[in-house]
Amino acid sequence: MAVFLANVGVNASHPVSSPLRTDGSFDLVPIPEAIAWQPPMLRGWGGHAVHVDPDFASRPATYGDNCRHAGRAYSLRRARPGDEIVFLARLVNHQPGFYLVGSLEIADVLTDVTNDPGAGWWDPNAHVRRARATDKWDSFWVFKGSSQSRLFECAVPFQRDELTRIFGDGLRWPQQRTELQTIGSYTRAVRRVEGEGEWLRTICRS
Repeated sequence: MAVFLANVGVNASHPVSSPLRTDGSFDLVPIPEAIAWQPPMLRGWGGHAVHVDPDFASRPATYGDNCRHAGRAYSLRRARPGDEIVFLARLVNHQPGFYLVGSLEIADVLTDVTNDPGAGWWDPNAHVRRARATDKWDSFWVFKGSSQSRLFECAVPFQRDELTRIFGDGLRWPQQRTELQTIGSYTRAVRRVEGEGEWLRTICRS
């Protein structure tokens, strides 16, 4: 089964951050929507409509992406039930860093959504909420999580060693960029993990 690594939550370009506490617990702060709030979208920080994706608060958990049109999500078009999406996020304590924060084991997939699919397990997903608010259905995909899907209780550090383990020794680390910036650039797009997928799965089950 395949494993995918997806970078989620707010990043350095946003005026807020996802806080990491000293005990390893954290809050995953969602990105803002580009449009004003209207139902059934979710209202979040600063009065913004927010894009809660992945959504672990709902059952089943879901994750959506524009796999047909957004280059960052193209690899997810190969995802199938039984595969796993592992989520990476930028968390901030005294200093920012990248951490593994959760995983979704795919139980079902709703593909190329171009009109309202009616009521179903996908209802709470942020892409569905946004489309129902705007009536713009842009071929997004929604992934249903199995009962194994979860937001981690404690964040797992993801640094240079972890990135190298997953993607190999051929990575470039430019001197003019910080380690954090380089990790961010390599994980901006959803990546299919070829060689160390089982290692990531082990972390998710621990």
